[in-house]
Amino acid sequence: MVALPSLPRVWWSTDLPGYREHLTPFATYSPFVFADLPRIERPLDDDLNWLRAAPTVSGSLGNADPAGPTPERAATAVELGELLRDRRLELPRAFRTFVSDPEPRLRVRSSTLCYLDLGQFPVDVPGGGSLIHFLSDQQWVLHWLLYVGADRSEAVVVTESALGFEVDGASFDRWEPADGGMSVCAESFSEFLYRFWIENEIWFKCAGSRAAEPLTEEERRYAEAFR
Repeated sequence: MVALPSLPRVWWSTDLPGYREHLTPFATYSPFVFADLPRIERPLDDDLNWLRAAPTVSGSLGNADPAGPTPERAATAVELGELLRDRRLELPRAFRTFVSDPEPRLRVRSSTLCYLDLGQFPVDVPGGGSLIHFLSDQQWVLHWLLYVGADRSEAVVVTESALGFEVDGASFDRWEPADGGMSVCAESFSEFLYRFWIENEIWFKCAGSRAAEPLTEEERRYAEAFR
């Protein structure tokens, strides 16, 4: 099942120094062609064992950088249950695992100080389905949300809009396809998590004075696919 077929497929991300440059100089994020993304080499299990095998990192999504934002919500299983309340949504198991277990997030870091936040409420999608906010960058340049369809389809979408929040008295609780400004950046939560994880690892290992260790073979193959 292809989720949200009317939306463009775009991978919004940072540069990967030495391998992939921004389309516009000094940008924070650039829209990269979805079809050009490297293939994912490893199986992505719903228990996130593929991620648990990675080392923990400082400044992770589970142990945020002190210089970064402090989220108002902790993104826990309890919070997710309160957010959904009586909604009967078949959430992807990988997403539930990531929210309910604090271990995997200790292995994911962000070069733009992104942080986990489940938002204030789910967002309705016309025709059925819901959007659940789960990630923002520190400056609220971009937000990432899990889409779950009535047919159990899933995707991760990215947008500049603060969907799932009330801001200055305005409630961003509904999204219309005609509004535009949203892209599918991954066909599943597992795919998004893998690409977010590996691209940030590559960035931290290649970004000049912050470089601390060589790329793994998997990271090198992923990065060189952009050359």
